[in-house]
Amino acid sequence: MNVRSSIAIFAVLALVPLAAIADDTPAIRPVSGAVIMAKATDASTLFIWDATPYVTQLVADKILGDDGLHALEASAIQALAGKAKKATTVALALRVLYTKTGAVSPVYGAPTFAGIERVMTISVERTALSKNADAWSTSLGKGTTPDGVKIDVSGELPPAQ
Repeated sequence: MNVRSSIAIFAVLALVPLAAIADDTPAIRPVSGAVIMAKATDASTLFIWDATPYVTQLVADKILGDDGLHALEASAIQALAGKAKKATTVALALRVLYTKTGAVSPVYGAPTFAGIERVMTISVERTALSKNADAWSTSLGKGTTPDGVKIDVSGELPPAQ
């Protein structure tokens, strides 16, 4: 390897971290947790995503507040797009929730159940979702709600541990 190729390789490797800094969009994480169809009518289909494992990982990675919600929204669109293929209704909704935990039980040595947190409901039209899921997911990850997506935030992510 000559000096020029060594310098070129070093220059490229030196710029890689700058490229990562330039795009501050949180990575769209894989959906973890069960997504099930809860209710279907002639007009709409409601899915529920138990995002407990996903939210647990967000907390462990310290992605909280608005950044955590944006990451959750971006992945929720992907979860809904995956299930939309089986739906035939015009309107789709995804209710995102997670299991809250309380203090560690002295008897069992495990966190106690503290209820369910309903974080948000995302509503879209099925045909628009099938065309725009990836673009919508990227926009939501950046904190922008695209036209055609309705988000009703009704809860919050847990605090940092």
